[in-house]
Amino acid sequence: MSDTTLKTLDAMTNAKVIKQSAWRAIGLFLLLTFMITSIFGGMMGYQGATPSILVAGVMWSPGIAALLTCVIIKRPIASLPWGWGDWKWIRFAWCLPILYGLMIYLPVWVFNLGGSTFGNIDTLKYWNKQLLGNDEASVFVAIAFIAIIASVGMVGSAARALGEEIGWRGFFIWELKKVMPFWAVGLFSGTIWAIWHWPAILFTDYNAGQGNFVIQMFIFTMAVLPQGIVYAYFTFKSNSLWPAVFLHASHNLFIQRVFTPLTNKGEQSYFYIDEFGIVMPILGCFMALYFYYRAKKEGLA
Repeated sequence: MSDTTLKTLDAMTNAKVIKQSAWRAIGLFLLLTFMITSIFGGMMGYQGATPSILVAGVMWSPGIAALLTCVIIKRPIASLPWGWGDWKWIRFAWCLPILYGLMIYLPVWVFNLGGSTFGNIDTLKYWNKQLLGNDEASVFVAIAFIAIIASVGMVGSAARALGEEIGWRGFFIWELKKVMPFWAVGLFSGTIWAIWHWPAILFTDYNAGQGNFVIQMFIFTMAVLPQGIVYAYFTFKSNSLWPAVFLHASHNLFIQRVFTPLTNKGEQSYFYIDEFGIVMPILGCFMALYFYYRAKKEGLA
């Protein structure tokens, strides 16, 4: 047998071992993630609510699972992509949810979809109460409040998002990358990420609060699934988990604490806005296609 043949066989054997090892790590990580999540998620389901301390526990479950997996398989925790990377990816991740939030909500407000309009007075009064202690509605105070959310508020939001992203983008997608092409990594990780949210949608108040919860669960899944490609692009391009952390944190802040609260809701608004409305999945598909195109063009896919 020639040296070339032996090298080929060795390479095939090594590739097979790497894939088998990756699948074992993936299985262990997912098992630990869902086990740890069930502890905090079970307490939320018992209450039918989402108290912040339990939400933090749920969000940190993938991160804890990833760290435990590293310990069990004897992989250095330092091997995860902790490096900060280029600042431009942090800035891009920070700003992207503002951009797509405007693309989602402006048509809803302008075309009055579901009876929705812009400028919820109760929200403006609440923001004013938070900053100045009175119940007046002020545009200038609203701008100041949003600025604080986008800066100081990002610290707390990123601290919670970090728990998820250590797991999903710090560990999970890197193992998937060993056994799948880029597009499959994005879609598979997005699918698992969405399924992980299902119990909260069904058994707590993490939903639109109206309509058929199964339909809401489907719409939510279709919103999150394509985001797997977006998050995978940011992570692999930057070789860091931090852009995903800030993308996740910025999404939670601007969608949940700015755009949705600023919406005067009509009877059918829930069908269009937030993470359970149909506009986000549509835009998410276009975003996934765009970032997949960039990934192919830049040699990531």
